[in-house]
Amino acid sequence: MSGQKCLKMGRVAVIALLAALTSIAQGWAYEVWVTNQDDHTVTIIDTETNKVIATITPGGKKPHNVAFSHDGAYAFVANVGTNDVNMVETKTRKTVETFPAGTRAHGPAVTPDGAQLWVANPGSNDVTVIDLQARKKLDTIAVGKAPALVVFDRNGTRAYVSNGGSGDLSVIDVKSRKIITTIEAGKGAMGTDITWDGKLLLVTAGDVDRIDVIDPSSSKVKKRIAREGEPHGLVVSPDGKRAYVANRKANTVSVIELKSLKIVKDIPAGKRIDILTVTPDGRRLYVTSRDTNSVVAIDTVTEKVIAEIPTGKDPHGIGTLPAGHH
Repeated sequence: MSGQKCLKMGRVAVIALLAALTSIAQGWAYEVWVTNQDDHTVTIIDTETNKVIATITPGGKKPHNVAFSHDGAYAFVANVGTNDVNMVETKTRKTVETFPAGTRAHGPAVTPDGAQLWVANPGSNDVTVIDLQARKKLDTIAVGKAPALVVFDRNGTRAYVSNGGSGDLSVIDVKSRKIITTIEAGKGAMGTDITWDGKLLLVTAGDVDRIDVIDPSSSKVKKRIAREGEPHGLVVSPDGKRAYVANRKANTVSVIELKSLKIVKDIPAGKRIDILTVTPDGRRLYVTSRDTNSVVAIDTVTEKVIAEIPTGKDPHGIGTLPAGHH
């Protein structure tokens, strides 16, 4: 092989390596879906550019929260105004099915096996269970007062429902769909998430200005973390090392270190901030800012706001879809 040919191949290899490193540095691109209550739309944001790439109208009134199927093929938009859930094909962004739910359908969540959709209904104090293969309602489970959200443990054996009105968590056996126990939490129990290893369950209690940290194995409270300013939305980082909490009245995002169970940072953001989502790579955090009709993007490494993205009116719920699923 000639020296010139070797040099050429070497240059190609270097260019390929640089391209790969650039791709790694940029990370994956994702879509963030935002439910806008007052204009009944969903704003879709590209996380690589932090620009709006689409606005859709799924069909329900006052869309409140959004969840996704595990393969990324469908989005589920819960509507408090029409008591139903729109099933949207993410590729075409068209609604393919609408499921009746309970009163003021609030928080949708897909079971870990992908077979069912559970929807918390604060107006009827219950959870609607939908069979996603048959595309029909399977069950209705009575829970506490004003249930807001549903989260599942990693194995999909238990569901945890935050009940804001009764200030507790309903722990449900997913197979039998029966309540196992009820865990006391603060009034206004809302934002709920569980670490990937299943060792910590966190729930905000906005009415009493605190975040409760619970051991799911014992259903006992490990710690109550005080935080003034009405903590509301909450999400755990993908690596399980931190939790992020949106404080509605304080207009800050609190960063909780889960090893010490202490707030280590408060990041100023937006006005009447509500729900958060974190990208699967853990690098970006997005939070809805209701009084500014926008979404605030935060770099989790620098812990600084890097963008404010306009949305529809009264943005509330938010979720991240890996764009690679398209």
